[in-house]
Amino acid sequence: MTGYNSDFAYDVFFMHHYGLGVDIGPWHGVWGRFMKAETPVPEGFLHFEFVPHSDGKAGLPYLSQFAYATFSGDMEAMHKREGYDSDAMYDVTRNIMLGQGVAIPYPHKYWTAAVFLDGFEKDSTAYMFSADLDA
Repeated sequence: MTGYNSDFAYDVFFMHHYGLGVDIGPWHGVWGRFMKAETPVPEGFLHFEFVPHSDGKAGLPYLSQFAYATFSGDMEAMHKREGYDSDAMYDVTRNIMLGQGVAIPYPHKYWTAAVFLDGFEKDSTAYMFSADLDA
């Protein structure tokens, strides 16, 4: 896919609920990369469309707006789940966003992604969280 790579050249584990609440819609996670707009999608590959502003409908296309946080330190602590809604990186990223008044488009355009800055063989050390900067 040379020539179609975006400027964000990291492996991600993209997670969403098809625009539904976590208690209603199925959770869906997929490994991949963010590619340039208009990238041709080979047969058998999965893709998700992103747009800069909400179309007012639940689900795809998702908003391309997001918050991004990087983490360092104790990997076990960063990925700890006990006592968190998801894990420590998720909760910290979400709480910083909410504390700064950044709207999360939950549930209609909500998505998150664990980012693997050192490749998928190593633990994730960054997190992306969907945002609605127009809200």
